[in-house]
Amino acid sequence: MRLLRFACFAVVVGCSNSPSPRLIAGGGIGDGSIDGTLNVYVIDHDTEAAISGATVEVGTTQKTTDAKGLAVFSVSGKQTVTVSATGYVATVWADVDGANVTVPVNPTPDTPDQATLSGTIASWSSITVPAQHVKAGYVLYSSDTKANNGANSIATPGAGQLCGVAPTDTMCSWSVATRTGNVTLTAVLVDVDTKGTVTGTDDTRSIIGYATTAAVTVDANVNQTGIVLDQVDAGDLEDVTIDTGTPPAALTTLGFEVGVELDNFEVVELPVSALSTDYSTVLVPKPTVYAADADFRLTGSASTTSNPTAQSIIQRTKQTSTALAAGTWLDPPTNATITTTNATFDPVAGASAHTVKWTNATGDDVLDVTIFDPTDTSFDVPNLVALPSGTLTATVQGIAATFPVNNFSLDDDLDELWGVSSQPATVGQ
Repeated sequence: MRLLRFACFAVVVGCSNSPSPRLIAGGGIGDGSIDGTLNVYVIDHDTEAAISGATVEVGTTQKTTDAKGLAVFSVSGKQTVTVSATGYVATVWADVDGANVTVPVNPTPDTPDQATLSGTIASWSSITVPAQHVKAGYVLYSSDTKANNGANSIATPGAGQLCGVAPTDTMCSWSVATRTGNVTLTAVLVDVDTKGTVTGTDDTRSIIGYATTAAVTVDANVNQTGIVLDQVDAGDLEDVTIDTGTPPAALTTLGFEVGVELDNFEVVELPVSALSTDYSTVLVPKPTVYAADADFRLTGSASTTSNPTAQSIIQRTKQTSTALAAGTWLDPPTNATITTTNATFDPVAGASAHTVKWTNATGDDVLDVTIFDPTDTSFDVPNLVALPSGTLTATVQGIAATFPVNNFSLDDDLDELWGVSSQPATVGQ
């Protein structure tokens, strides 16, 4: 956290908080309460590039950002900041109380750049499993915690990331569609006990190993072939235990990932609950397989079986022990009433802030609102924002973090976000 870079001396009669404009890395709020001047930067969420020509509304005043993405307002006290920019999702930050504010806005539609990587797993034929068992490899790419979710959940056509199931696939030939940038590939090696049946409903799965390679640089639409994933030595594997804590009672479908945190917001996420029937104790690579200073993280999700589903997600970062615990979970928001002009809901206990997101019929976000006062649970859509006609849906979220909501940088403090809960809602007129 950055300390306030100015002082007011007792001999001065009155003192306003008018710090110089400061862009906050990744987006954020800082430099003391608003007392006379509010500096608002607008940046692209994905690239962090300044957005010039964006319209920013504070109170009843509208201004246009300059070449640096900056608009300056003469105001005091908590403010609602609304940003509208061509090609971006309309974004509102409510109850903002920081003299410098940087608002990251998402491109729309936000289609992630991608490419397809393909290859094999070394020494695949050396892996043996008991009779009536099947061995399989499942190849994953590392996530970028700064990227939009779409970049971390690109679907591979034809389930090409699954390999080795067919007896004729003697090299576990795989392909995977990935995000761009530095990408670490990992194959989870699984033993499937078929119980001698063909139905699959009675199968059990256990993780028996991993394969990986050095990071691959991926450029948009530039496919790469012939990548060989080397099996991780047995001495570089270890068991971790997962304590699920007490998820919200209504959310009975659980899932867990064990992550290995690398530099530059990169995380190798291993979906252990999806690939191992018993994930209370599960085999994973030691973090040092990827980097000398890497740590574990635990990500858990709890949801309902309905669609759309209420959900609660926890994230425990910088874990140096093999005993991983989910700890406290957030309950989903309740009593949400969402229209095209207003949103109301009950506060989520333990939340630091709330968000409301409006989405159109094609699944594109059209308005993204963050309310930084957790006691403020009623929001009016600003005049600057015109929601489209037609079918809209909404999601209300509670967000929990260990940083103060009036003093943070998403680049510096992203790992301090530990919980999100969400509740879908229909949008009335």
